[in-house]
Amino acid sequence: MIHALQQKLDKVATRNSKNWWEEYLRNSIEFRGVNIVKIRDEMNQWYVDQKVGQMSTRSQMNLAFSFFPEKYAEDKLAGVLFLQEHIIPKNEIGWIVLLSRIEEIFNGGYILDWNVCDWLCVRVIGPLVETNGKPCAEAVASWRNSENLWQARASVVSFVNMAKDGDQVIRGLPKIILAACTEVIKRSERFAKTGVGWVLRELSLSDREGVIKFIDVNREHFSKESLENAIKKLTPSEQEQLRSLLH
Repeated sequence: MIHALQQKLDKVATRNSKNWWEEYLRNSIEFRGVNIVKIRDEMNQWYVDQKVGQMSTRSQMNLAFSFFPEKYAEDKLAGVLFLQEHIIPKNEIGWIVLLSRIEEIFNGGYILDWNVCDWLCVRVIGPLVETNGKPCAEAVASWRNSENLWQARASVVSFVNMAKDGDQVIRGLPKIILAACTEVIKRSERFAKTGVGWVLRELSLSDREGVIKFIDVNREHFSKESLENAIKKLTPSEQEQLRSLLH
């Protein structure tokens, strides 16, 4: 079944797309050359053709996760889209089981770049947290101590779409996010720091003072890139004040 979808993806792949994506991601992962819209279209048609919907939800989940060990980015993204469109909305698999399976992806070294990581965070983990609330949010935030860069990034990026609503979506969410950011911002990797910058940018809409205080306290750990992202939605005067902390 996996091979059947891979064949469909190969038929719509282009060399130009492959080259562009591999250059854009600095050859961190191989591409077939298929954009996300076509991946979704081919995956959904494959879902019908292969009668995947007739399988149990648990069997479908196992099939979705089996795409992540594949080497091409599009295969991994097909796994993300499969989970997003056919597993998460059913809400039949407990969040503890799903997070455990996602942890296996990270532990297996199957996430190799920020692109797949962020799609997984925004399209799968984030909605899972919104549906299941604070216990799920705390479990995701606990990944901040992971040795794996991408799992640590996921501990903050998974909250980008709900951070702007703060306590309104999950009581205590700003504190949960900032606790994760406290550890991730200390990492030396670029994509750890940019993940923090991204979520702080959105969190500043619901917890402005908390974000400003966080940047002040952790000023020594911010790169210029991550700081500029974090302060993007603050006032010009606040931005200038926080920029001065890095000098």
